[in-house]
Amino acid sequence: MPMTTTSTLPSPVQQSFNAKLLSVPTPNFIFNLAALKRKMPANGGNTLRQRRYNQLNAALVPLGNAGVTPPAQQLTAVDIDAKISFYGTFIQLNEQVN
Repeated sequence: MPMTTTSTLPSPVQQSFNAKLLSVPTPNFIFNLAALKRKMPANGGNTLRQRRYNQLNAALVPLGNAGVTPPAQQLTAVDIDAKISFYGTFIQLNEQVN
């Protein structure tokens, strides 16, 4: 009687199905690691404005006992607008997928 081995079986018979699903590969979104999360007020529009002050110049006048007052610097600000965009998708399943 001939011996049946796995190399002589057809490929559908050699396969077995594991009911545990593999994890879904997701992209590594590194651009949102340093993001600041802010809540928008209700009916507040879709643009968020934030303000940042520019860096001051280096102090070149030493402070000592002479009573010298260093020159004043102007504080300048920059407004940064962030516009909200909405994204979404859906999936459609039938009764055969469980």
